[in-house]
Amino acid sequence: MFEAWTGVDISASFALIVFWALTSWQLGRVVRQTEPGKLTRNALWALVLLVVAGIPALVKAALVGILLAQGWLFGVNHLVFVVPMVVIPAVLSFWWTFPALLALRRAADGSGAERRAALTDLRPALPPRLTAIGGAFAVWLAFFRQPVPSLLDEIALYGTVFLLAALTQVVKLRRVAGRVAAGGEFPRWGIRAARAAATVVAFVAVVVLGLVWAASASKVPGRYNMAEHVGGTHAQAAAAAHSGGAHAAAAPGKGTSITELTGPRDGEPDRKFTLTAQTSEITLPSGARIQGWTYNGTAPGPQLRVRQNELVEVELINKDVTAGVSLHWHGVDVPNAEDGVPGLTQHAVPVGGRHVYRFRPPDVGSYWYHSHQISSEQVRGGLFGAIVVDAPAGADAGITDIPVVVHTFKGQHQTVNGVDQVQRRATPAGTKVRLRLINSDSQTRRFGLTGTPFRVTGIDGTPVNGPAEISDRLLVVGGGARYDLEFTMPAGAVRLATTLHPDKGLLLSPDGAGELAAKLDGEPLDANSYGTPAPTEFGPGTRPEQMVEWIFDNRLGFFDGSLRMVYTANGDLFPDVPPVTVREGDIVKMRFVNRSFVDHPMHLHGHHVLVLSRNGMAASGSPQWLDTVTVHPGETYEIMFKADNPGIWMDHCHDLDHAAVGMVMHLNYEGYSTPFEAGHDTPNQPE
Repeated sequence: MFEAWTGVDISASFALIVFWALTSWQLGRVVRQTEPGKLTRNALWALVLLVVAGIPALVKAALVGILLAQGWLFGVNHLVFVVPMVVIPAVLSFWWTFPALLALRRAADGSGAERRAALTDLRPALPPRLTAIGGAFAVWLAFFRQPVPSLLDEIALYGTVFLLAALTQVVKLRRVAGRVAAGGEFPRWGIRAARAAATVVAFVAVVVLGLVWAASASKVPGRYNMAEHVGGTHAQAAAAAHSGGAHAAAAPGKGTSITELTGPRDGEPDRKFTLTAQTSEITLPSGARIQGWTYNGTAPGPQLRVRQNELVEVELINKDVTAGVSLHWHGVDVPNAEDGVPGLTQHAVPVGGRHVYRFRPPDVGSYWYHSHQISSEQVRGGLFGAIVVDAPAGADAGITDIPVVVHTFKGQHQTVNGVDQVQRRATPAGTKVRLRLINSDSQTRRFGLTGTPFRVTGIDGTPVNGPAEISDRLLVVGGGARYDLEFTMPAGAVRLATTLHPDKGLLLSPDGAGELAAKLDGEPLDANSYGTPAPTEFGPGTRPEQMVEWIFDNRLGFFDGSLRMVYTANGDLFPDVPPVTVREGDIVKMRFVNRSFVDHPMHLHGHHVLVLSRNGMAASGSPQWLDTVTVHPGETYEIMFKADNPGIWMDHCHDLDHAAVGMVMHLNYEGYSTPFEAGHDTPNQPE
């Protein structure tokens, strides 16, 4: 519903400008008209326009209550700006202007001169004009710039501009009133048209100059150090307002280099892999062909299976990917230097180059790897794969383990493990089965498992405590997130599919044949209350060293010189989003507020976070330790984590198209720096 409300809000804001401007213009025609018949008709049209204009004003007034009911941060902008600029002037228009028009139409004398003069009084004449001006502010605040608390600067700025605009209208109306009272003539139509044209030209010139300035100001530096950016003035003010006891950022270029935060450099690896990135034409089973990239010639790349705490070594070779590549271990809490972010933890691997990653995976679970170089293109184009961290030898004996990597290639070809048709697999009845759902897409996917009861035993690589058996429930898996499902194979078929493509997916049966329609109309599973509680190191009663609030919006704006839909954090875009600076051992509480109309799967590298609440409802099931928190439109999440993995970490939306246009933050530990730079003048383009 929140998506619908935001759409209605924007539409109503544009309607406000149009209809209240027309109403104000028609009122001017009424005042200038002296011929009785035309005066009556014009007054009638003014009344009609006023009634029509009241509809979007009424919608905006209703939205104030609706959004405030959603939460203070969802409705505060409407309360502070829309009520005084739109709702109050609109109410005054019906309180003063509407009766004045009715009185004019009922005037006994043919000219209605006194009533026309009364209509130039500020009480009936000014409110419609103010409502039209307020509509322009409503459009700006709803679609181009959403203020983020604290709002003192915006109140002062927009309030001053609004009052100045009101003053110009007062001066103009006083001049009109004087002419009507003196019985003077108004300028001819040609003169009025010339003045209006001059006003429009001046307005357009200001807008064009403003757009040129905004485009230029949005340019991302050709070179920048991600440890040294501190954000713009607005971002710093927002950070100060929303962070309790925030630490000062380390001095630029000083401190321990994160290149020292590596995995073990010595010793023979327990598992060794080589992944070669190359340009490829990917042919799907349906015959569809995709020009993209692969690791070792396949997409997804090879499945990497390792065991907890083994020394893993992966050599990445770039055969011919001209933009460069990297490997990021999504959800695996590796040492910072092994994180695979070009321009932050390494250089992108150039054509003919290689890079070696070494780490010990600390946690059993389902994870995935992908390039973090221009990732909005490279991941979608095929540079991704699954990595599974198994328990020590023998712990999973007797279970059929099936990673299920769901991916939509460019061109909207959805696949499961690289197959864009129903993938069949023979699975004997009575077999214990684990499906590892890995959503490598940027968008949320909704899965349904038909044909058997099942348990959700893991989310984002961490176990669910006391998972209950469920049936026909939809599993909502955000971009980059993972769910582990376990069940005992029945005598019949079992079908896994997504709501986006119910005709595809995975079908298990004892003989690998048969048919079963996917059932995808069940209620979504509420992971916030699923499973049973268990003790955690910290929780709702823990006093954090820091409290950080991130408010997510979407708007039309400039990023790196281009006008597009952008997705902001506390009103700003990277690199104008200040990092959160912590000390090792800090407990940090974060609050995510999604005021946009799209999902934001927020991914903090190198850490898992504990979900405390969603929409004010405390988590009541198994502790949820997530590396990707999917915040749906209109939702508020509170999460907490311990700063126990030193370095400089990306914290970004894993809808990679959003990250590509600036929805990127950072978590900086005090005393660390990076020697790498990113930007168009470097080989590093992290997203």
